[in-house]
Amino acid sequence: RRGFEILKANPKENLLFPADWDSAFEDELYEMLKKYSFRIFIRDVIKHRKSFGIDDLLKYSTREWVERYVAFLLDKGIVERLAGDEYKLKSSTVFSFGDTLEWFVARVFEKEFSIPALWGVSLSGGKAGGDYDVIACLEGQLVYVEVKSSPPKNVEEIEIKAFLDRIDDLVPSMAIFLEDTQLRMKDKIAPFFEKALKKKRLKVKRLHEEIFCVKDRLFIINSSPDIINNLGFCTRHYLSAKGFW
Repeated sequence: RRGFEILKANPKENLLFPADWDSAFEDELYEMLKKYSFRIFIRDVIKHRKSFGIDDLLKYSTREWVERYVAFLLDKGIVERLAGDEYKLKSSTVFSFGDTLEWFVARVFEKEFSIPALWGVSLSGGKAGGDYDVIACLEGQLVYVEVKSSPPKNVEEIEIKAFLDRIDDLVPSMAIFLEDTQLRMKDKIAPFFEKALKKKRLKVKRLHEEIFCVKDRLFIINSSPDIINNLGFCTRHYLSAKGFW
């Protein structure tokens, strides 16, 4: 109805899945990805994908937890052991955590809120490029989520503008910019939005802790205390702000 054609959705080739994955594995990985420490760990594994040891992964987690996480990946066939105490990522197509994080966010919508969702969506017919990380359907209304797996220091102003351009193209009822970080959004990301929306005379307001919004439709969030909590907060606020009358 919006004049777009879906070119691709739910691509699995770049997910952190073993070759023989099944639904039981998906459920296990989903539960693990709820933990911020595991997501940070996975980013380091992908960074050192050709060869890494336990000591290479201790920047954000304790040795005990890293050893547990490596054992999980080894058991599930995601990594393999090399000589000595070194490991490598089995997949030759995974270079970023982004696709797997998009998959996880789509699963959160489906499993926690019974909201149908697609991830890794490519559309044709738009003016601003057709790549949409997650698209969901909330009570018949279109929701677009931009998912950032990199820390705020790696996010540039041009990416915020591109996100807003995609919103103008898609015209969703609700949009969310999700930065998978425990750091503050007020320091860098929220000011980017304030600057980008200044010409539209739209204000960015803080709703709760590091959750910000624009006109109760556009939400800017991090993953503290967790992704599920923050996505739930946004959907509740959006629905309740509309009111009955």
